[in-house]
Amino acid sequence: MPGFERISRLLDVVWAVGRTGILAPRAVLEAVEIDGSVVTSATLHNPTDITRLGLMKGDRVTVTKAGDIIPQVIGPVTYMRTGAEEEIVFPTVCPVCGGAVNSGKGRWTCDETANKDGMCGLPAVLLYAAGREQLDIDGLGPTVINNLVEAGAVTDVGDLFHLSLDQLTEATRGSGEAANLLAQINAAKNRPLDQVLCALGIAGTGREISERMANHFRTMEAVVTADAEALTGVDGIGATKAQQIARQLPRVAKVVKKLAAAGVNLIGDAPAGPATGPLAEKIVVVTGTMTGPLVAYDRVAMKQLIKTAGGQAKDDVTKKTSLLVTGERAGSKVAKAAKYGVETITEEAFAVMVADFTSS
Repeated sequence: MPGFERISRLLDVVWAVGRTGILAPRAVLEAVEIDGSVVTSATLHNPTDITRLGLMKGDRVTVTKAGDIIPQVIGPVTYMRTGAEEEIVFPTVCPVCGGAVNSGKGRWTCDETANKDGMCGLPAVLLYAAGREQLDIDGLGPTVINNLVEAGAVTDVGDLFHLSLDQLTEATRGSGEAANLLAQINAAKNRPLDQVLCALGIAGTGREISERMANHFRTMEAVVTADAEALTGVDGIGATKAQQIARQLPRVAKVVKKLAAAGVNLIGDAPAGPATGPLAEKIVVVTGTMTGPLVAYDRVAMKQLIKTAGGQAKDDVTKKTSLLVTGERAGSKVAKAAKYGVETITEEAFAVMVADFTSS
């Protein structure tokens, strides 16, 4: 069995409501080490996937890491069944609000969130917004977010930037982290437009499309006032997706008003000329943790460094990748790079290559 696949036991399946109202099942696993990290849970995608795989609670299951990052259940090891396994029961009501569940089109969705702009998916919305490639608020984890939601302190992403030190102290349960979290939130006000746009969680966008939208429209005001026709001018947005995005913009506009009132950056960079620098026309992927000359650069900072040096930063190795930069505990991307004949260099060599663009 490859080093990035292991066998574990499926202890339970728990359900959460995603930011678009979709009920997302998650596998609770016996702890198992995969590719250098201990895994205790994995994605199951949706109920239809559970049925397709024929999973049962108590099964021995094969687990892997998708894209070097997300643990995923491949399927049950049926010959190891003992007869004590139990059927996985799908929810008949929303696990958060107890409201009706729509199971059409192979997805279980909370009607309250999907159709009535309900609050069930709010924790997932906020957790996504705080992610590294969005607002990058490291201290805003699930526990703090749930406390803020339960207290009624936040109803959308915009409310994050209006939180007081007292509210954060209550949400962190007096752990002493409130001041640091407030500082992180204030720092997030200066994130680039594409990251702020991505943090709004507009269905049908994601990191790459948000960046293209920011580059195309240049201001958040231009984004939220765009109609479907204007949105089709963005590379990668066709007519159907443009209509999907346009339908969400009135809701987004309400959040943007709160962001503007808090002083969040809503202006993009000036149009860029032809890419220059040592990474011009190169697609660069980074794997592992930077521990040498680039130790101060986390995942987001590395991507920005690559961009500043003229390159394109991507998350996965493909045939189009130009360069793979390896740090400590580099994962299976190294093998992929070898398979595709992609040049691989160390962090130290990369630091020399981009020395004129680093802050040190």
